[in-house]
Amino acid sequence: MSTKIKRKIIAPYIHAFEIEKSGLVAISVSARCKSKEQIKSNTDEDLRVEINHAPLRELLPEKNIQQFNIPCAFNGSKLRGLKKTVVFLTVLEKGGHEIILIPNNSAFVEEIQVQSYPGNQNPQIEVNEQAEDGDRRPWHNFVIIDLPLKSGSIKAGVQYYKYDSDDIKLIVDGHVYTREDSRLHKFWLWAGSLLGKTPKRVVVEKEFETHLLPNTHYIEMHADKTPILHDVQLDFSENETNAQVRARRIIKENVGIIKTAAKEFEVDPVMVAGVIHQEQSTNFNFRDKLTDYIGGLAGIDTSIGIGQVKVSTAEELEQKFNKLNPIINDKKVINTRAMRVEFLKDPLMNVRYVATKIKFDQDRWRDAGFDISSKPEILATLYNIDSVKEPEKKPHINPDSNDFGKGVALNYNIIKGWLKI
Repeated sequence: MSTKIKRKIIAPYIHAFEIEKSGLVAISVSARCKSKEQIKSNTDEDLRVEINHAPLRELLPEKNIQQFNIPCAFNGSKLRGLKKTVVFLTVLEKGGHEIILIPNNSAFVEEIQVQSYPGNQNPQIEVNEQAEDGDRRPWHNFVIIDLPLKSGSIKAGVQYYKYDSDDIKLIVDGHVYTREDSRLHKFWLWAGSLLGKTPKRVVVEKEFETHLLPNTHYIEMHADKTPILHDVQLDFSENETNAQVRARRIIKENVGIIKTAAKEFEVDPVMVAGVIHQEQSTNFNFRDKLTDYIGGLAGIDTSIGIGQVKVSTAEELEQKFNKLNPIINDKKVINTRAMRVEFLKDPLMNVRYVATKIKFDQDRWRDAGFDISSKPEILATLYNIDSVKEPEKKPHINPDSNDFGKGVALNYNIIKGWLKI
């Protein structure tokens, strides 16, 4: 489903679309942004994209979360008027959805395409597009939203020219794939000048392995001159099938956001990491990740994201903690199930729900006269079994722990070491 936009936007532009069957979807946005010199302004043109009003960000946010200066955005200082395409790969439910294009200054939107891949965790994305003539700039990027990435292959064509040949650079989550046969072209995986003086364009397929856990991942392709991208195939199957190893990796790769969420809601960061570790090591199902999402989007109250947070629990926590779902312009930020699922896909947001569930249980018992903040086995048990809307466990002096809580307590000091606390 392709829609030609062909217009300059100076305010947020909403593109609504329908999905006939829940599953993997590729949303392609093509646009142009110019530099401040080109438009004779004090600022460059920039553009960012939201899916169902959920913003994207850089991989590891530091002091301030970046939304424009990231791989899935369009930057005039880098593009200088040339076209860039960003393909967002995520799982969406059957029904209506929205793509929101948000310009900084202005931007020219070329086209939006939506392609469904229901039941497919190894999609082959046909592109067959030649880059516009330009020097070393972002060209085609792929954004993978809360899915694992085991490997991929890219088929592209480059051509030799006497003075300046076609080149393509490949970057995955900030890692530049290099070649060993040329120091001069080390960072250009496809290099036309290395083909010899052949007058023909040569198509080469490059395979790459990543073994990335579910998260937001960025595949960037930078172009020099006029290469052609033919197709991209990605494997979204799980990489690590040892639950304990997988859970440990998840904690170690998300130490920063775990500590930040714990500090924000005044809870023990080891507890936040502990319940995430226990969820991932004991309750995670290694079936197709896409199947898990489709079940949740079809109305099943499934668990989503790094903290395996249930959609219903997230909604209940939002009613207790306004910071999870603030009111802006007299309207809640998250107001549909589809939006809630999108927000839960982001580890930065998901961990905040984990922290608030711990905060809720801890404060409820403290207010009743029982301090359980130093009892990880009890806090984790309540996290595991007690609801937010209608808690069943009444605070009392001698609570019991279940296997989930005992597991968190058993690993408490180990996880404390992982967090370097």
